[in-house]
Amino acid sequence: MVSGNYSLQYVDWAHDPIDNEEFEHLGTLTSHIITPTITIGISDYINFSYQQTIGIRTMDWQGPEVSSHHRDESSLTDFINAIGSVFGDARFNLKYLLTNTGSMSGSRIFLGFGLVVPSNSVLTESPFLKNEDGTPEHRHFSLSDGCYKTNFEIQFYMKNITKKRYVPSFYGITFNYTKPIKESEYGYMSGDTYIAIGSMLFSTQLPKKWHPKGLSIGLSNLKTEQAYWNNEEAPNTKSNFLMPSIGLIWSDKNLGSMSINFKYIKDNSLIPEDAPNGNVESIEMSIGYRKTLNYTIPWFDF
Repeated sequence: MVSGNYSLQYVDWAHDPIDNEEFEHLGTLTSHIITPTITIGISDYINFSYQQTIGIRTMDWQGPEVSSHHRDESSLTDFINAIGSVFGDARFNLKYLLTNTGSMSGSRIFLGFGLVVPSNSVLTESPFLKNEDGTPEHRHFSLSDGCYKTNFEIQFYMKNITKKRYVPSFYGITFNYTKPIKESEYGYMSGDTYIAIGSMLFSTQLPKKWHPKGLSIGLSNLKTEQAYWNNEEAPNTKSNFLMPSIGLIWSDKNLGSMSINFKYIKDNSLIPEDAPNGNVESIEMSIGYRKTLNYTIPWFDF
């Protein structure tokens, strides 16, 4: 199976003066991320997938004066404490199908284990360092944090054969736990990440071929633990927030399926602790596509 996802995230942020910069800090951070994925069925119960993150993050600085914290820049370029690149993390995952009731109503349970391999689009030094002149110029964002990680996942979903539009035809929950194996070569150690995603899919039962076949609604809870730079706590790395989503799905037997989703995030934990009256709001749109290929690798037979 081949699949891919394009994500556009627009973050609008602002906070009051910080350090010796006595002016309002505000701007936007826009991310364009593509994640192509190849999935191979090893057996009827096990599949293997490889996913590569490709993208760009762009900061649009809207403050009234020059700041050492922010400027117009992107993740494609190098900076004093950053290496630029178009490539982000690569993910390798194995999934085991524990239960599957086929086309009948019932449960689908997946168990997953994976490895996250970082790219070289990383920060090479903590953006929170200070010297005798105050805060030196720095960048806060990149496509990767530079840490190798393990990933554990369990998915539990129920299929419900129903003709009632207000009863979900598919619903369930996914739990994901990501743990760093070791710090990056530049001394950064990310925190553990916990993600819980609940979702429901309703059949629209619309007759036209171009009509969406499904309406999805979901709610995610994302929690990240404390991260460290050279064994010292990295500010603003702990977070815990909810993310509602809504989307539509189009499906065709020959062409595959496509989805579009919208998410909203409000997470003020990203604002510096010594900057009062901060606000961070984010809107994300993602477009996904997947198609199962009628192809068997000749030499890959178990």
